[in-house]
Amino acid sequence: MVENEHSTGPGGRRMVIRRKLTAPEPGNGMVRRDRLTESIRCLVDHHDVVTMCATAGAGKTTAAALAMRDLDRPVAWLSLDGTEQAPGRLLVYLEAAVEPHVPAAGRVATDALRDGIPVGEAAGLLAESLQGSRLVLVCDNVERILADDGSVVVLSALARYLPADVTLVLISRTGIPLDLGSISDISRMGELGEEDLAFSADEAAAALRLIGRPDADVDSVVETTGGWVAGVLFEGWRTGEPSDQRSDALRGYISANTLRVLSPAERTFLLHTSALAEVSVADATALGQTDAARLMSRLRSKRLPACWSKDGTRLTPHPQFREFLAEELVRTEDPATVRRLHRLHADLLVQQGALEEAVDELLRLGDTEDAWRQAAIALPDLVARMDFASAARWLDALDVSRRTPTPEVGTLVLRVSFALEQCGRGNELLDRHGYDWLPGPDSPLFEEALLLVTWCLWHAGRLDEARTLAERLPAGRARQVAENLLALADGSSPPFPDYVPTPSSTVDGLHMRIGYFRGRLGGLDRPVALDPRRTMVGAPWVIAGLRATGRLDEAMEMYETRRESWQPPWLHAFDAVDLMIDLRRGDEAWAALERGRRLIAETGSWLYHVFGRLNEAKLCLRLCQDAEAADRALAEAQAGGAADYAFSRELYQLWRGLSLLFRDRNADARAELEACVDSMRRGDRRLELATAAAYLAEAYWRLGEEDASDAAAELALTEAAAQGSQHLLLAALTDVPAVAVREADASPTRMSRWHELTAALSGQDTLRVTARAPRLLLEEFGEPVLTVDGNPVPLRLSKSVELLSYLIGARREVSREELLDALFDSPNDAAGRNYLRQALYRLREVLPEELVPRQEGDRLRLTHPDLACGTAQVLLDSLVQAEHQDGEIRLRTMTEALSHADRGPYLASLSSMWVEQRRAEIGERVAGGRIEAAKLAFRLSRYREARHLVDEVLKVSPYREQAWQLAISLAHASGNDDSVLALYQRYTAAMREFGVTPSAEVRRLVAQLRR
Repeated sequence: MVENEHSTGPGGRRMVIRRKLTAPEPGNGMVRRDRLTESIRCLVDHHDVVTMCATAGAGKTTAAALAMRDLDRPVAWLSLDGTEQAPGRLLVYLEAAVEPHVPAAGRVATDALRDGIPVGEAAGLLAESLQGSRLVLVCDNVERILADDGSVVVLSALARYLPADVTLVLISRTGIPLDLGSISDISRMGELGEEDLAFSADEAAAALRLIGRPDADVDSVVETTGGWVAGVLFEGWRTGEPSDQRSDALRGYISANTLRVLSPAERTFLLHTSALAEVSVADATALGQTDAARLMSRLRSKRLPACWSKDGTRLTPHPQFREFLAEELVRTEDPATVRRLHRLHADLLVQQGALEEAVDELLRLGDTEDAWRQAAIALPDLVARMDFASAARWLDALDVSRRTPTPEVGTLVLRVSFALEQCGRGNELLDRHGYDWLPGPDSPLFEEALLLVTWCLWHAGRLDEARTLAERLPAGRARQVAENLLALADGSSPPFPDYVPTPSSTVDGLHMRIGYFRGRLGGLDRPVALDPRRTMVGAPWVIAGLRATGRLDEAMEMYETRRESWQPPWLHAFDAVDLMIDLRRGDEAWAALERGRRLIAETGSWLYHVFGRLNEAKLCLRLCQDAEAADRALAEAQAGGAADYAFSRELYQLWRGLSLLFRDRNADARAELEACVDSMRRGDRRLELATAAAYLAEAYWRLGEEDASDAAAELALTEAAAQGSQHLLLAALTDVPAVAVREADASPTRMSRWHELTAALSGQDTLRVTARAPRLLLEEFGEPVLTVDGNPVPLRLSKSVELLSYLIGARREVSREELLDALFDSPNDAAGRNYLRQALYRLREVLPEELVPRQEGDRLRLTHPDLACGTAQVLLDSLVQAEHQDGEIRLRTMTEALSHADRGPYLASLSSMWVEQRRAEIGERVAGGRIEAAKLAFRLSRYREARHLVDEVLKVSPYREQAWQLAISLAHASGNDDSVLALYQRYTAAMREFGVTPSAEVRRLVAQLRR
């Protein structure tokens, strides 16, 4: 079945690698594609990593197989089927694929995994072991594992550490998000895409002749399908035809052109072996096909949608063909025969050591006892590879909670409970079987099991039991984490241990969650490279940390890739709601809240139910200003036990205080918020401390306690700066903006932080983020450049550029009259309307259909605005987002945004009235952004950067008083008093040119600095 059937899995157990490890051999009737074969070979010769990404049916696998045939280098081929969606399992399959060609690589990965080395590092070791082999490693069907972060980590590490003489070829239906990290030269990566794989007219004609359509209109078929291989072979299905009809057409094709030409024995053979991903004589015989050798020899000469090994002993049906055969088996055979075949297949899997696949087959058969016997052996590897979704499915199907657990099995259940945020699993185990099964102090599982049981009980409100178990933990990191967990309930403030650089254990995962609740955002906000635990199990808290520090684009990017995944409920019930509230997406926020309620119900967590109601109150207050609805949610949280835990009680007091402020019940609000702030400070829980202090400042002011109000406002500012959570403070000040206005008015200089906050609050721009890269990018600074999918697209008409830029910037439907008025000097005459039609026509000439502006009547809009972007809007959106950040993060965001403007003015080569107006608006924002970035760089003692930014502003805007103040302050900070006076003289001269006197604030600054 494979080149090397047996390998050693993690833990030293022998296992069978059930994957095709040799390249498929294309049939003799395949269309010759010499130009494509040469392109692939050229990429393989000149690049270390080659990606072939295109839609299903584009001919990727066949093209690769043709290119690899007769190559003067060894080739290892691994076809993935989706069951590798766990990093450890994928790594073992990769090891098995390369072992026949590089025997020294045979145990590198498995030994590393057994020794506890993270999978990313193990993948790197495997890559380095291939040194000198000249191997070409091909991974087909990569899209089937991309939903799994850990598998992407493995492929990224493999690509990163490949020796120079080894090439990795990745074939996928979707883009492959490799993290190439330390790869310094992008030329190491070669790409082959849809257009490269598409049939040319000559190739399409040859393909149509092969399927008996020599008279087909080749040009029409190629135009309709874009040269898509499968589309050409099925004569270019029309886009308007329903998908089920296309599926029927495919089934009809297979039936008419494949099965009908086979003998009854051959058809039966294919149907009865349809459970096998790859059919060999030995496996077919095990399924009862006693004449397997002869039948496979006869089938070798038939035209089948399948691939054969070079020696003709192994047959791999195309996935669609195999699916068709499985459906036909059920439709045509009696249930007893179908069940017998699946039972034989399960026995074969057990015999070969493919226990995970065997368990799934046995579960389909309903044989839970036999499935449990195999699962008990396979579960440790499954959980170790973080394939928690499969493990949970097994636990449920096998009703494991009713079985008396061993310490090993019980700990596995707890790990799954923790990873999926389903504490109910662990508590059910405790309720049924007590604590006697827990591992003892001499077991390596002891600390992890006790910590996880403590976590399960803590979630269920069983604090006394949780505390008793935590006290059994020996001194060390696990004990510290358990104490910090319990402190969230009892209000104490034990020392918070530092984050480890590369978290890899359950202790570290729980530490991240507690760190977020306590406001320890530094170190929580960026995933560690090559660490699947942090990117998989810890992802919801990484997203929460990114959001809290104002890095909403990164948070949304991480969230969008997991929106439909198995990720834990915190992601959907809390991260999603918070993100949508921040972005003012009300409908999506409510939808996330409803989805979260359903997920929370499955967790068994009493605490998550309380948190869900608290989040609902927050949503009602911030998006709807509906205090009555918020009070109802708060009442449910209170009835559910919000007061029983210190940090949930504080959140109740926080949102209750805001609700009371909304209704002018200021004395009651002060009482709630004072208790909240006091509790947060005593317990060192600082996540929302700035928020609570801002609300308290407003309550004090309304009650006439001005000094207390100033102190509370200063506390809010200090806490936000200390925690890097200016985003959370801005969100609070949006609810009570008068706090920032009062503090800014009281500040002695307009350079204060409060003035920055009031400027951010008064901005009219909406906070926007883009979770995915656009397909269409219009470079609007300097000479305009339009690219689609990374390729330059020429536009012969300047008005087409203006039209596209206007629509991208508007982000809405625009009337023809508005466009004519903005873009043309004579908006009402026929010439203007004709010019607009030409501009739109030129866009249609060069853009894909889904990117062309759509006209409906007299209104125009972008069909998919999320797929199009202009660099001017990127700059503006980034500056708005930077207002929600602080420190180095904010400076980096601002400098990256402002770098777009270094190419030159907005649409520099165009000069219509609208362009001039837009150019002035953007120029003003760029100048303001440079001043804010310079102020921040000055505060961070980055004087050189600050001077450069100030100089850029004064070159084009010599009237900017804040820029002069900053330039003078920088000169003084550099110890150059003469420069202070020289700059003041330049300033006064510039002001005289504008006919104004120097400001008193600048004079005071100079006088103060000269003392």
